[in-house]
Amino acid sequence: MKKLLLIGLAIAGVSGVAYASSEEGCEGTSRFTENLNLDQARAYEVEQILSSYKQVKDLAMNGNHEQIPVFIEEKNAELSEVLTEQEMQKFKENVGEWTQSKDFSKYRKFSGMNFGKKQ
Repeated sequence: MKKLLLIGLAIAGVSGVAYASSEEGCEGTSRFTENLNLDQARAYEVEQILSSYKQVKDLAMNGNHEQIPVFIEEKNAELSEVLTEQEMQKFKENVGEWTQSKDFSKYRKFSGMNFGKKQ
């Protein structure tokens, strides 16, 4: 659960910055999808889903911590509708590889909070 939350917050941060800095979409998230060989329509759908992760930060800042795991599960379900099982697995691997080089210490305060669900 903690890892899921940290990954969600990380993607939210990256997606928000990348989306805000791009007029054409969420270019910063292409590192997560670049080796999936998605057609333009599915790539756009994935980018739209990933750009919505910036809402995780809003939920956290507004004290709605219990809604974060639900939000992340909903987005994972949306991604699963667009990506095949193999693509989803590769996507998760891509995110995992990216997170290994990041410092998530500023998000640790959220990991100890009670989010209503235990995993």
